[in-house]
Amino acid sequence: MTFPRVHAHFTVHSGHLCYGELHNIWQGALAEPTYGLTAVQPKVAGTVTTQELDHNVSALKGTWNAFRLIDTTKYRLAGWFVAHESVDVLQEIGKILRVSGSPYEEDSGSQYNDEKTMNEGVLVINRYDGGLYDKRALDVVGEHEFDPSTFAPRIGTGLVDYAEARAQVEFWKDVPEDHRDEEQRPHGLWLDVPQNEYLFGRFGFDEKHSAARSFLFFGIQTVFTQTVIAGMQQPLRKYETHEERFQRRLQEGYDFRGTETLKMMAVPSRLGPSPVDEDLLGPHTSDERLFQEGDFAALLRQNANNLDFVDPWRDRVEFLLNELLMSYLERYILPLDRSFSTILPAAQALTRQRTPQQNESRTVDFYLFQYLTQPHEDPIPDWDAAAVAARVRAFLLSRSGGQLGLFSNDDYIAGLCRCLAWLIGEVLELASNGAKDSYRSNIMPVDVRIAVCNDPEIFSIFKHSRVYWDGSE
Repeated sequence: MTFPRVHAHFTVHSGHLCYGELHNIWQGALAEPTYGLTAVQPKVAGTVTTQELDHNVSALKGTWNAFRLIDTTKYRLAGWFVAHESVDVLQEIGKILRVSGSPYEEDSGSQYNDEKTMNEGVLVINRYDGGLYDKRALDVVGEHEFDPSTFAPRIGTGLVDYAEARAQVEFWKDVPEDHRDEEQRPHGLWLDVPQNEYLFGRFGFDEKHSAARSFLFFGIQTVFTQTVIAGMQQPLRKYETHEERFQRRLQEGYDFRGTETLKMMAVPSRLGPSPVDEDLLGPHTSDERLFQEGDFAALLRQNANNLDFVDPWRDRVEFLLNELLMSYLERYILPLDRSFSTILPAAQALTRQRTPQQNESRTVDFYLFQYLTQPHEDPIPDWDAAAVAARVRAFLLSRSGGQLGLFSNDDYIAGLCRCLAWLIGEVLELASNGAKDSYRSNIMPVDVRIAVCNDPEIFSIFKHSRVYWDGSE
């Protein structure tokens, strides 16, 4: 049996720890002691997200042990784990990595302090939360000031008893940074992770969230699936193939809707303003669905690179795709019936009203015009066109006050169905590419949302679907 090997230890007698680079520690010693786990609100400035921290935390009194984390593929130091002597080391690291591990690894929890980290008792410290990105007390300590824009690497951080912090900083100032970890001190420890440009810290708190009991320190190059605690053989995270990860997520109920990703991607500068709530359409009832499972199967075979939907998400993907289609019909097709009695002018109006690029070939409008005016060209194998046409006509009539108009024209309805099939075929092709890029063998709602968002023309057609935005499928 193997056990974690203690590399060093120090004592906390004040009930608080200061942490960070030297000027951060000094600032932590100047600030009033922090009691318990407190909420930290991330602040966004351009592309950088920071969290203003006090650089001190309440901490369990007594002996704290430090353990080296070793990269088993490169046989070098990959990080540190420091914990009160009462802590179950493996259990504690496992919890921290589950709640907020490396932002560069899959399924690593929260990247910033949020409700989940608060509830689980973890304080998240990221690369922009200290060092030279927080210059408080820098002029007092007198550390050599690198320009963060040059990406000068931070290679270490200190953990020091609050009562001894300033004396410890004075001592460390005279020691080269890459040698500070060699100087054992009774009330502090310097942790360094060489060859890592960005460093991260995670404090784990006790069950009452009143005091920190552990600290995980790692860098951008730390890969926890190939990292062990010195003295142990088992990696800190289990390696999974992409398919194993996908199947595990399915079993655990992972959220594959992708609504949060959509909110980040749908920026007005690229796609224009998103519709206001009053302009959103749906959701519709399940008995109004235009495409059934067999219809999607035919389109998947033709467009989706041999990918399929998968339970328990199959029905939700089909529901979302139907919502896109029904919102399109309501937004763009229903108004045409009141203005035109023949197919050609209706097709011309449809393809003009949505984009100023109607004269450019091979746009979405080009194909919509082609299929609306030539509905029987290029038939889809195994596609039940008559059944789809009956459902599309019934949907339109239910919202037209029973007035037939163009909806009585079989060729017009057939053309609409062919347009809908082409649109969904395009979405499925893009979504299948997205699923493959995510190393998944099945299309999920997130792939549909991203596919629509990534194509401005298709986005303009489907953006009025309420379900597309709120994820209520």
